[in-house]
Amino acid sequence: MNVRRLQCTLAVVALMVLLVVSACGTSEPSHQRSGATPPPPRIPSTTALPGASHTVAFAADGSGFTLRAECTRTRCRQHVAALVAGAGEWRRVTSPLPDITGDLGITAGLTVLGPDRALIAEGRAFRGGPDRTWFTGDGGRTWKSGTTKPTGTAATVPKGAALTEECVEPDPADLNSCLRNRLLVVMPDTGEHRILDSRPPLKGLVHPAGDLALVPGGSDTLFVAGEAPASGLPTLALSEDRGRTWRTTRMPGTAKDGWNPWVVAGGGELYAVQSGQLPSHEGVKNGLLALHASTDGGETWTRIWRYRKGVEPLSVLSLLIADDGSLTVYGESGAWLSADRARTFHRVVRSRGPAGSVEQTPIGWLWCDSFGGGHCRISADGTHWQDFHIGKDQD
Repeated sequence: MNVRRLQCTLAVVALMVLLVVSACGTSEPSHQRSGATPPPPRIPSTTALPGASHTVAFAADGSGFTLRAECTRTRCRQHVAALVAGAGEWRRVTSPLPDITGDLGITAGLTVLGPDRALIAEGRAFRGGPDRTWFTGDGGRTWKSGTTKPTGTAATVPKGAALTEECVEPDPADLNSCLRNRLLVVMPDTGEHRILDSRPPLKGLVHPAGDLALVPGGSDTLFVAGEAPASGLPTLALSEDRGRTWRTTRMPGTAKDGWNPWVVAGGGELYAVQSGQLPSHEGVKNGLLALHASTDGGETWTRIWRYRKGVEPLSVLSLLIADDGSLTVYGESGAWLSADRARTFHRVVRSRGPAGSVEQTPIGWLWCDSFGGGHCRISADGTHWQDFHIGKDQD
């Protein structure tokens, strides 16, 4: 399951409390639209879906899926809705997910694998074994059950497939840690997991860090993160042939104790974000340690921002790169905008919690609120946004 998505998934009790007390900002930075980037498909709103939203995802044709949950302090009932491209409305479909009892929180994740195709994986934290999965190839009308246990191998990561990872040697001293892992390919036509034949030339654990094929107009390049063979510092490797071969990149200036970087594309450049733990006095969990930029497709990276005591943005949940060259960091207590390539930032959204989070989808940038309100925005260029709401408006 995607790590950054899990970091933004809330435990059941926290979700219900924050829905009440949140003072999140709900406005995106306002800019003049730049260029003539075609707008994404118009996403309809709906007020007919129960529960709170915790996942929204789209395919390149504008079809999509959302996961929702109706939660009390002891149980969560999970729902699925689908959007057929051009249909103009969301519809509830049969949910394969069982109810959640106790205080484990919501751990299900959804990956869109193409038009009307998606895989739901139910995390089995603290239980061991492969995750349970359900695949649909018909917009959620039917679901085929499976697991994340790999069946065979794959030479490449096909278009529409997803790259993920599997722990093959858990740490006996810590069930949440892994000593050795491998990359898996989620096949777009079946949802089956297969072992990627090649292994990137990195030390330690290797994690998916970006797929440019999922960006509108993007290339075939894949990124993974791990440790540089010589220095042991966090770095990236890239593949321009969908995972058949890999080579390391040149990425000086990463923080040794930081987490693995991930790649975001926009404005004709690539950016890599490295987060990690900051000193406790900063009061954040997902600290922003460094931002790197690349103008040659990810071969070489230049650090353009690094952590300095007390200097915002101190935390990062996601990064937006608009076509006008601006960068917006969404953190744990608001959002910060830079118009000078990360030399300076100023706060554009102030809140007592996250001011939403953005991610890239095949139809453009997707922003959604942080607390299940179902308030989202979609943008092709990162400067001009269209709103839509899924379920009851919590604003």
